[in-house]
Amino acid sequence: MTAPLLQTKLYLPPLRPQLVPRARLRARLDAGLRQGHRLTLVCAPAGFGKTTLITAWLYETDREIAWLSLDEDDADPIRLLTYLIAALQQVDGRIGRALQPLLQAPQPPPLPGLVTLLINDLAATPALFCLVLDDLHLLHGESVETVLRFLVENLPPNAHLVVATREEPPLPLARLRARGQLTELRASDLRFTPEEAAAFLQQTMGLTLSPEACTALAARTEGWIAGLQLAALALQEQPASAEAALTTGGEDTRYVMDYLLTEVLQRQPEHLREFMLQIALLDRFTPALCDAVTGRNDSAALLAQLESVQAFLVPLDRQRQWFRYHRLFAEALQARLAPDRQAVLHQRAARWYEVQGLLPEAIHHALAGAALTGVTADAERLIATAAAPTLFSGGLLTLRAWLAALPAACLWANSELAAYQGWIMALTGDTAAAEAALAAAEACYDPATAPPATRGTHLTLRGFIALLTYRDYETALAVTQEALHLLDARYPHWRVIALWILAEARERTRPITEAIAAFREARETGRTSANQIFAATVEMSLAMALNANGQRSAAVALCEETLARYTDDAGVVSPLASLILSRLGLLHYEANQLALARESHARAIAASERLPLGTDLSFARGMAANTFYALGETKTALTALQEAAHNAAQSGYTDDSWCRAWETNIHLQQGDITFAERWAQRAGLSPEDSPSYLQLDAQLTYARLLIAQRRLAEAQRWLTHLDTFYAERALHRWRITAQVLLALTALHRKDAAGIHAHLAQAVELAAPESYFRAFLDEDPALLKHLPDVQTLAPAFVEQLLRYARIPTPKQTLAVEQLIEPLSDRELEVLQLLAAGQSNQEIAQTLFIAPGTVKQHLKAIFGKLQVHNRTEAARRAQELGLL
Repeated sequence: MTAPLLQTKLYLPPLRPQLVPRARLRARLDAGLRQGHRLTLVCAPAGFGKTTLITAWLYETDREIAWLSLDEDDADPIRLLTYLIAALQQVDGRIGRALQPLLQAPQPPPLPGLVTLLINDLAATPALFCLVLDDLHLLHGESVETVLRFLVENLPPNAHLVVATREEPPLPLARLRARGQLTELRASDLRFTPEEAAAFLQQTMGLTLSPEACTALAARTEGWIAGLQLAALALQEQPASAEAALTTGGEDTRYVMDYLLTEVLQRQPEHLREFMLQIALLDRFTPALCDAVTGRNDSAALLAQLESVQAFLVPLDRQRQWFRYHRLFAEALQARLAPDRQAVLHQRAARWYEVQGLLPEAIHHALAGAALTGVTADAERLIATAAAPTLFSGGLLTLRAWLAALPAACLWANSELAAYQGWIMALTGDTAAAEAALAAAEACYDPATAPPATRGTHLTLRGFIALLTYRDYETALAVTQEALHLLDARYPHWRVIALWILAEARERTRPITEAIAAFREARETGRTSANQIFAATVEMSLAMALNANGQRSAAVALCEETLARYTDDAGVVSPLASLILSRLGLLHYEANQLALARESHARAIAASERLPLGTDLSFARGMAANTFYALGETKTALTALQEAAHNAAQSGYTDDSWCRAWETNIHLQQGDITFAERWAQRAGLSPEDSPSYLQLDAQLTYARLLIAQRRLAEAQRWLTHLDTFYAERALHRWRITAQVLLALTALHRKDAAGIHAHLAQAVELAAPESYFRAFLDEDPALLKHLPDVQTLAPAFVEQLLRYARIPTPKQTLAVEQLIEPLSDRELEVLQLLAAGQSNQEIAQTLFIAPGTVKQHLKAIFGKLQVHNRTEAARRAQELGLL
């Protein structure tokens, strides 16, 4: 589950009655909007009416409004993006849908890419809108600054950003000024003029003062709105003494503030004054929360009373159920609370938020209370409760900040929290720190008091480190199997991770069928956990495991079912589907369905372009390379593989052996043995190596090199070794290639019996699942021997011969009857014509222009001596060309 959002952060504050019209400022704001400025900045210290001005202005605009009130916890960029999406979905519910699943990753993609997805959604919405970030000064940190800068610099024309802040924001203001894209109001602009001060005192605060007193008061407070408001509150009760104090010079503004606050508080009844102090620690409050913190049951009436006298209370919703103090007033009140009282109030607030299910807010108060008392039990308990949903909804930085706020001794003495610290370190690549944290977690684990699932998370982390860091698969298998016994259905996220580790370890060490079983269970568990990233990763891995086992059609069905879930009602595919689409393209390629393969790869590349990871895009292109090459696009294929290999090496997410192996295959097919020899030397390959699941592509490519070098005895011995390995591991797809290459070795050794035996074995394995490319990607000379084994799978071999352009006896007779043989492209067009495709559909399938299709049809009609499409299809059928 994910933590619920605090909806009051998303409310546009209601208008306050009797506001002072500030026409001069609203005119400037309107002008900036009218002139297409990208940013409106309202920057001034506390008490200058920033939020009030922006709110009043927005109520007069005809634009849609997305409002977000910020607090310190939003310094986690994933939490910030989560709230930004929630705010923007009030403008258009489609905004951020593709982005939200990516925010769930324990290791979210780079921030600029995430913001790019959001910006693309903003550009796609037809609405003109303002996005308001209130209290931006509360956010600090390089990550948040990255999000904000990228957002401002790339906002689409239909969006306008409004920022209210006390401090100079980390935005490219100089550049925006130079480009005429900035409207800015500062403290000097926001100060009340004498006329505005008089209107405020009389209309808003209900005071009747002489013009001289109003002018003196405005001068005395320097147009500072908060000072005027405090002055008005003091004057309501003791106008004579207060007016005298305020209109005689001498004291500085801070003294006036302290004096006024004291005056305002002292004249309140004791119960109201106590109430005002007790709720000062709350960022925002509702009557129920106030009752919980103060121990009263009449908070609703007291809040209404405070609001009626303009006592620095800001309503946050139109129903006036949620409020906050003016920030300056809250800070001044908090300074009057002793630390021990603050601690008690924080503890009460934490308990209320916990009951409401608002755990981040509960933890905020629990940590504040712990900092004052040194007692961390409540904070530790709340963090332990919130840790998993926070981690699995992308809040790694938030969780890290919570744990960092605890004393180190408390953290290392808490088995559950130390384990989470270990996960944070492991996911951020610090294996040594992860192991140290895990050791601490295991040392203080007490089975008598801790639930079994805690031990399960320890074991899962140990398996994670063993698998990915040390490639110690036996340890990974042992500990994750034990972990799964301890993690029941209440812990789906942990079970998915443990099952994935188990499947990956089995894949590398056991028959692939055992990995498939674990991947299937992980898939079912992942679908109930609502984490799309886990689900997509597991489903992609399952599809590839099925194909390795020789179940191509089952893998295709899995991919198509998965894609249906990742496609919205408008037909838009989630960026996460790029993983599935790339694998679907490979599966179509296996069956030599090149048009379908090209289409799937094109969709994968398009989806990856929406992903915020350049590596995903390069991998999507790299996985399309074999299809590119088969379609004659050699340069495109090699460039894609080189880019994928470079990014794999740079990112560290995966090794680049498959990219380099595929690249070498292309060079070998073009007769470039020198390139392949250099590759093999760099890779350190030898016929004495042990087969490895992680090196399947490289080791088969090395076998091709041995054959090309005519090291036939070594090639036969190596391939026999590989074939045995594949048989033991039930890697039937790879057995097909091994048998084909063994047949090729026999061909070069002029071993007719060997050719027949190995081709027969390959055909029997390949035919049920249409693995045509296993033959077509090897030496064409071998394919001429396929008719010798055609009786084993007649339809498969006949189709394979057609693909290879090797005529059957019937086709040879047909060719002899033609005026001129059809070209390869004309045969492709003829096949699609016979399938009923229109000229436009043929053009789209073959990626050629409609005019080119017409030219091919004209040539086909002439060679077949027919006059239309129907006659051409019938004649082609008669000649056996289809």
